[in-house]
Amino acid sequence: MQKDNTNPKIRHIVIVTGELSGEMHAAELVRSIKKSVPVELSGIGSQRLRDEGMNTIYDYRNISLTGLSEIFSKLPHIKDAYKKLKEHLEQTSPSLLILVDFPGFNLKIARFARTLGIPTIYFIPPQVWAWRKKRILRIKQYVDKVICVLPFEKKLYEEYGIDAAYVGHPFVSTVKQTSTKEDFLRRTGIGKGCTVITIMPGSRENEIDRHMPFLLRSIEKIKKRMRRIAVLLPLADNIDGSVLERFREGLKDCIVIRGQSYDALAHCDLAIVSSGSATLEAAILGTPSIVIYRVSCFSYCIARMLVTIKHISLPNIIAGKEVFPEFIQHIPPEKIAEKALYMINNGKDSIKKDLDGILARLGRYDSYELAKDIVVEFLGK
Repeated sequence: MQKDNTNPKIRHIVIVTGELSGEMHAAELVRSIKKSVPVELSGIGSQRLRDEGMNTIYDYRNISLTGLSEIFSKLPHIKDAYKKLKEHLEQTSPSLLILVDFPGFNLKIARFARTLGIPTIYFIPPQVWAWRKKRILRIKQYVDKVICVLPFEKKLYEEYGIDAAYVGHPFVSTVKQTSTKEDFLRRTGIGKGCTVITIMPGSRENEIDRHMPFLLRSIEKIKKRMRRIAVLLPLADNIDGSVLERFREGLKDCIVIRGQSYDALAHCDLAIVSSGSATLEAAILGTPSIVIYRVSCFSYCIARMLVTIKHISLPNIIAGKEVFPEFIQHIPPEKIAEKALYMINNGKDSIKKDLDGILARLGRYDSYELAKDIVVEFLGK
């Protein structure tokens, strides 16, 4: 796509995302930008950004990673995406480059964009406070503005002399139940008096493969000690239902739903969730949750050497303590069942104070509008 010079008021923005949650944030930001200024959009994304009018030069699903060992199998796709994006930046000379998370790839693109003189904004920057802190020096060198969504990030970036803004976490205003508990339970066929457990194995196929066996075995253990249980499995929009075929026997008593993940979290008694965005969604919705995560042995060993924080899930990191129990790499179904039963019996009120504290730290902001204002200011320069 060549740059459109027929209308100088139209600005060209290139956006780079690397996974589903990043694309969701990017799509919302784009929606806000388009209300304020006319823009031409291109970059790396998938269906959500295409729906917002972006010309997708590469689909991130081919390069999305969940562990260090995956790099080897996806390296040809990553190289191809990097080559195509570099060529695209050279040919179009965009007004602005917006990077969303996905640091391994995006920081290389930021360095290349700097050689072309393209202004760069990092929206939802790398978690340098957790691991690979030296990345902050590369951000300082190649990125013009960092837009943070976690309350402690702004101070960290500013300590390194990086221009940073805190706009609040978008989830605080966007994560909401869409129906009453009575309507939701009726729609999903769950009878009164049932204990509802929601399981969320992840938004990528390999996460589902790794986590489902442990989730199903944990549910089996819980069912032996509780009579009336309904199990909900909200499936991410980007996951093909055929992925679940290999777990068909274990899923025969589960209710698989799409497009209702917030309701499934809000209206359950307990959630068992793969570490990621869903843990923060659960915290915002006030749902007692257990966090699990498993990667390859190689990825885990490397992470143990690099990660400098005590907890892995965002609610626990923000709270500075364990609010949601975490089972990382070692996921024992018996222990998860014990913890689940304890949390169910104590109910949502037992963690309400901790979850209210997390929400207070996040604050209430119109995050996408604030981020949009920063983008529009850059476009105006």
